[in-house]
Amino acid sequence: MIFLGAGASKIFGIKTLQEMSEDLIKIMEKKDYSDIVEEIINNLKRFGMTVDFEAVYSIVEGLTNLEKSIRDSGPFTAYVCKNLKELKPKINFKDLLQVFRTFLLKECTLKHGSHQRIESVYNGLFHVIANSGAKEKRYIVGVEDGKEPSVDVGYTIVTTNYDMVVELYHRIMRARYADGFRQIEGDPFIKQMDLTTYSMVRERWLIKLHGSIWQYKYKNNIFKTIEDPKTSSIPVKIEEEMMIYPTGEKPVLRYPYYDFYNVFKMQRWEKLIVIGYSFRDDPVNTAIIENLKRTEQSILIVVNPIPEKVIHNLGTSAISEFDDRIISVEGEFGDEKTFKKLEVALKVESKERYRIRSSQL
Repeated sequence: MIFLGAGASKIFGIKTLQEMSEDLIKIMEKKDYSDIVEEIINNLKRFGMTVDFEAVYSIVEGLTNLEKSIRDSGPFTAYVCKNLKELKPKINFKDLLQVFRTFLLKECTLKHGSHQRIESVYNGLFHVIANSGAKEKRYIVGVEDGKEPSVDVGYTIVTTNYDMVVELYHRIMRARYADGFRQIEGDPFIKQMDLTTYSMVRERWLIKLHGSIWQYKYKNNIFKTIEDPKTSSIPVKIEEEMMIYPTGEKPVLRYPYYDFYNVFKMQRWEKLIVIGYSFRDDPVNTAIIENLKRTEQSILIVVNPIPEKVIHNLGTSAISEFDDRIISVEGEFGDEKTFKKLEVALKVESKERYRIRSSQL
């Protein structure tokens, strides 16, 4: 299985949330919110918290509906916020929140000229996986244990990214894949959510845990388009974008996100290639750790410029328990040397064996 984080899309010109943080603050200052920016930064620093996109977005979202935010935060927050009238902001943050969301959608849209790079990088990735010969069982609801189909390690792709990089790659290659959506008959532009598409055993799977920039809700149905629905010549009605925005509280356990999360969580992978992911999402980390516990032969391969730094976010107990089954592949995604290291990692069964084999490269 392959797990893609923001770092996997960075090489195609899409910024990570950390890189967007400075831009977000500049947007607030341009909108004449300099005072609130300074107040947010000072309070976050006072409690030793990081000033990043997620933190600022969470605060602004919370200020759009203060009472709901206090209820969601729990009893302690309700107790601390004794005087609600004093806390209520004098300005309306709904417009600013919409600016944030528009900015996020724009930044997660691929720029022109990225097609060749995407094709080259993903062809390289799948070539390495195919050469390794690594296989794993794919869990499908309704299939008896022991009879699950065997697929290449790279045949299931999971991501928290909003962008459409993987979809575009498959369009370039004219390759079919299942993503939990079915094509609407007679309309090649729009697909409707339908998890039964994952029953197509021979197809590559794409599981997007946090939604995507062109996924939206209309009349209680979830749809997905192959290009920006807001600029398309084909009229598309949108009630709500279906994305888990970068807030501290992520509704991954709610519909429709849990449906995709459950498909991911149920997979019994033997080798998980994690590319550009920071391990900062608790539900994702929990699913990864559960599989490491359940499958004794499972190997976690972390591809990152600084792998040890992000692995630290898994927690000391998990790292201690599975240390020899967590392999750090240091390097940039798409780099030829990184792919050579990954090929070695896919052919060994322990961290120590990787250290010995990779030292010979």
